[in-house]
Amino acid sequence: MESMATHPSLEIQILSDFEDIVFSIGYPKLEILYTSPSIKTLTGYDSEFFLKNKQSWQNFIYKDDRNLIKHTLKSIRKNKKFRLRIRILTQENRIKYIECRGRLIHNPLNESYRIDGIVSDISDLLPLQKLFEDESIDAKHLLFENNIIFNGTQDSMFLIEVMDTEQFIIRRINLAYEKSTGITQTMIQGKTPSELLGEDVGNVVINNFKRAIQAKKTISYEESFAMPAGTKIWITELTPVEVDGKFKYIVGASKDITEQKLAENALKEYNERYSLILEASSDGWFDWDLINNTVIYSRRWWLEFGNNDKPENVPIGYWQSLIHPDDVGWVSEFLENILSSQRETFEFTFQMKKRKGNYVHVLSRCYIQRDASGNKIRMLGSNTDLTETKKIEYTLRHAKELAEAANLAKGNFLANMSHEIRTPLNGIIGFTELLLNSPLQEEQKEYLKNIFLSGKSLLELVNQILDFSKIDSGKIEFESISTNLKDLAQSTVDLFQISAATKGIALQLNIDENLPTYILLDPLRIRQILSNLIGNAIKFTHEGSVNISILQKEKIGDIVTIEFEVADTGIGIDINSQSKLFDTFSQADTSITRKYGGTGLGLSITNELLLKMNSKLNIKSELNVGSKFSFTLKLESKSVGETAKTIFQEKPFTNDEITKVQKPEFQNDVLIVEDNELNRKLLSKLLQNKYPNISLRYAVDGVDALEKFQFQKPDLIIMDLQMPIMDGYTATIEIRKLEKDQIKKTSIVALTAGAYYSVKDSAMESGMDDFLTKPISAAYLYETVEKWLTSGRV
Repeated sequence: MESMATHPSLEIQILSDFEDIVFSIGYPKLEILYTSPSIKTLTGYDSEFFLKNKQSWQNFIYKDDRNLIKHTLKSIRKNKKFRLRIRILTQENRIKYIECRGRLIHNPLNESYRIDGIVSDISDLLPLQKLFEDESIDAKHLLFENNIIFNGTQDSMFLIEVMDTEQFIIRRINLAYEKSTGITQTMIQGKTPSELLGEDVGNVVINNFKRAIQAKKTISYEESFAMPAGTKIWITELTPVEVDGKFKYIVGASKDITEQKLAENALKEYNERYSLILEASSDGWFDWDLINNTVIYSRRWWLEFGNNDKPENVPIGYWQSLIHPDDVGWVSEFLENILSSQRETFEFTFQMKKRKGNYVHVLSRCYIQRDASGNKIRMLGSNTDLTETKKIEYTLRHAKELAEAANLAKGNFLANMSHEIRTPLNGIIGFTELLLNSPLQEEQKEYLKNIFLSGKSLLELVNQILDFSKIDSGKIEFESISTNLKDLAQSTVDLFQISAATKGIALQLNIDENLPTYILLDPLRIRQILSNLIGNAIKFTHEGSVNISILQKEKIGDIVTIEFEVADTGIGIDINSQSKLFDTFSQADTSITRKYGGTGLGLSITNELLLKMNSKLNIKSELNVGSKFSFTLKLESKSVGETAKTIFQEKPFTNDEITKVQKPEFQNDVLIVEDNELNRKLLSKLLQNKYPNISLRYAVDGVDALEKFQFQKPDLIIMDLQMPIMDGYTATIEIRKLEKDQIKKTSIVALTAGAYYSVKDSAMESGMDDFLTKPISAAYLYETVEKWLTSGRV
């Protein structure tokens, strides 16, 4: 249980109100260890003076009384308790009479190590007692004549006349008595204790009077009874006065300790309550005496971690023996550092051995207590068994790991499925595109066009699912590239001109002329967002128009605020359905899904992308009137730059585009590294149609590519990334090793069905120069090939 010393502020409050001086002196050195604040009232010097000058108290003892001190120090070795009256000299060189009561304290080894006691100022009482001892003076008459002396003390004083061994008459009380009890002199004078207090209480008081006479000396006791001013608690001293060989009077002095007792009782109640709380708690507590290196433990803790001894004054070595071997070193160092610092509170977690022999994690919360000189004397705290907490942490961590593993497996599955689906799609879309640009009957072209559009729709679906997976796993990536926003917007709108024209819908783009030419943004994501919004607008509009506007709302320095809006005259959305639009796999109405198709991911992905870009998608719509989707971005403008190229280019090439310029007469050697035969054929056909004089060679994996490279170094390598035996990353690293000492390096272009930016980054890190994504865009393929065959890699 906690003691009063655990709450120094409460202790100071109680002792500040206590007129007597509480002290503690080290033994046998006789150095002051502690003294209460009231010592200043007695001597004129405060506690701090005596704590700094630990033996100076002896200089205050009146010279003739110093032998009494020596005699008392000898006698307490046997009796332990002592009581003496001596004189002292104050700061003002005044003589005061004090009564000192105390006892010798022993440690657990029965060694004497300090003296604790109380000093009372009896200067006002002692002159009266001296007068009583002088038989030539009528003490009764003198008491009535010396009001100044009698009323000069704050203690409640009273004079009792002893009529015989059974009868005691109250003759006089002082002003302090009247104030404390509410009883006046006229109310009490001439009455017996029984007449004043009642038979029962009166008999108790009379018995105390008898004890004083029988003892023939001053006796002291504690008493309490009700008075008109309320129930009081006193420490009362009774001194019998002998006249003509008989005890004729008793002088009483009572000190009101009601407030002190209430404080003590409150503290006792608090300690009992706190003890019950600690017992009810699963935590244990400890009290480490830093002077003697012993510890007191709570009963509950001792039952779990202790031995068969009592949990009191346990050597600190026992606690140290319970620490896990892995923790002994750092715990010892940690505590040494704490005790050498000025910290008062701290906590730490370590492993301890229980009574059963198993180790558990324990959280210790500690408080360091200091004495008046700032020296560390105690460490108090609590111990919490973290076994259940650790189990919960393990369960949560395991569940988190399982969830992350499942999420990773899902992501890997979707990425792998994306690759597997994109590979055949590459063949379907690529060869269909080739056939569309060959001489065919109109009906055949119509069939092929349907195949081509179906392939593109399937590709869009794959892209949406992959994007949703990346957003869901938090792996969505953004780039910041200096981009010509006007060109990006125009090329995006151009992708939808044919589908809009087919439905008889006007597709219009309005771009603010004040917009900076070059802006830092992610061109892939902006195109994706605009494509989703424009595609939806055309899908749900049967007549009228779709208008795209890009306006500059504000420009501060290089930061420009741009508003994007896509408005249509389509079927519109009712107010109740608008809240569902951004839910995944959801459309405003299931009948819309049946009629128009789609996954319901488009708007959800669009909004999630915008949220990642510190924006959001806004909607204004009216059923059967149309819809407006808008968003605002704050972007950084650039004065110069080059239009960014994305890793995707959706616009299909046509015969007209191929024949606009004369086919360049490339006669270079190109190595195609691709494990899929269909993709090899498609690449070959696309390149041979454009560059008939080019020399094409093939490798089916990384090992094959290295052999072909060493046999004859090509001018350009188109390298698939995912292949058996050796992938494209490893093959590229090995090729770069072979070219280590060569000035001119071979250009290597990555070819992959993966659409993650991280895939592109990994390809670049392995030593590749550029990046092509399946399904292959013929236009971008030609642009990339010509770029590297013309400039080459240095």
